[in-house]
Amino acid sequence: MHELDARRVKAVVFDLGGVFLEGGPDHVRAFGPQHGLPEPVWERIRNDLFIDGDSWNRVERAELTLDAFAEELRARVGAHGVRLTLEQARNFMGVPGEGRSRLREEIVAACRRLRECMPTALLTNNIREWREGWRRRLPVAELFDVVVDSSEVGMRKPEPSIYRLVERHLGLAGADLLFVDDLGVNLKTARQLGWQTVKYDDTSRVLGILAAVLAGRPPR
Repeated sequence: MHELDARRVKAVVFDLGGVFLEGGPDHVRAFGPQHGLPEPVWERIRNDLFIDGDSWNRVERAELTLDAFAEELRARVGAHGVRLTLEQARNFMGVPGEGRSRLREEIVAACRRLRECMPTALLTNNIREWREGWRRRLPVAELFDVVVDSSEVGMRKPEPSIYRLVERHLGLAGADLLFVDDLGVNLKTARQLGWQTVKYDDTSRVLGILAAVLAGRPPR
């Protein structure tokens, strides 16, 4: 556990999925068994596609289309006797931006309050095909000074280059930033670059931390 120094924070950077939107990795973990794959089989496929291999990373860097990835997913599960339509394979994480993942209005409200006093940024690993959907649900222009989307910039968390890009867009050093993300691997790189971090694992705890950052700050 890293103790937060709220006085150092000059800007707050947020992840999207798992912070503003529920779901993400939990939906992926459940996908295979929901379609009849034994959990150990799906675990191996999931590791190959999302963790050990580079297929999903390439989609998030806009080097591979969602449909191409979905066909690879169909082939992998098809080898174990499970037949998926292309649409089912495309929606392995639900339909992002279309309502399956609940928008956490309390985090939206906290971000609004923060932005009245300091810059805020969104740093998301995302894909081109989902951009329109999540942007319809989240009032992006009202919440953030900076938006860095992996599918727009061709790099992704936890690559250090995407964090440096956020620093340049904000005009701030890493030591001035607080990053909120639900994945430890993404937070690890941020800490290595001098950012302070908060793991999103409990809404009340995170809201308390953001309130501490905000305390006593004048409007900008």
